[in-house]
Amino acid sequence: MRRLCAVLVVMVLGQALGGCSYFGYHKLEKPETLPAVEGEKVRLPESFEGAVELQGPSVAALEVAMRDFLPPGKKVRWKDGYAPLEECLSRRSTYDALVLPYGEGLFYVAFTPMIERCGLKTAILDGGAEYVVDGRGRVLRVR
Repeated sequence: MRRLCAVLVVMVLGQALGGCSYFGYHKLEKPETLPAVEGEKVRLPESFEGAVELQGPSVAALEVAMRDFLPPGKKVRWKDGYAPLEECLSRRSTYDALVLPYGEGLFYVAFTPMIERCGLKTAILDGGAEYVVDGRGRVLRVR
């Protein structure tokens, strides 16, 4: 009976303290989509020349590594608290990514910050990361 009461108390407290977000769950929001009238004004490219092709397993490995490296809603904290750099490093669009399939179902994924995109000239040495992800979506190594 005591154990049941303890479980109920934990469940009630969990709900009262924010539910799923308290435990690290974040709902991925759909991107904003413009009305069709606005979308029709955008011209489509004539060819795919210059495009970068990522095959399905590479796309999946990139997604796994990015969710681990910079989860939605995460704010980067920099050592000296320099707010413009923290804001810049918190944006996914700041990073370039490399995806290299190698070995048996393994993928090397590297993220490199391009802080010039934020208008910053600060030099940083350790703002990126390197991952090894397997074909089952598991992070095997991070550096």
